[in-house]
Amino acid sequence: MTRGLTTTTQVHFKQGRGTRKVMKAGEAPVAAVSAVPRISRLMALAIHMQQLVDWGQVTDYAELARLAHVSRAR
Repeated sequence: MTRGLTTTTQVHFKQGRGTRKVMKAGEAPVAAVSAVPRISRLMALAIHMQQLVDWGQVTDYAELARLAHVSRAR
């Protein structure tokens, strides 16, 4: 009677070229904490500027533009 050989190892799959997945030996690397997305930062800034107008700390959007050194359209 023949016996099969069994080995145990850890592997993880990584995105290869295109959509191909590649098997790598060892544990998967820990993902780094990513930065806050740009759209989230812009939305937070827009909400803050809206609150400044609502609370009367600035008179209008033109004043906000002057304080931020940007055109009123921005």
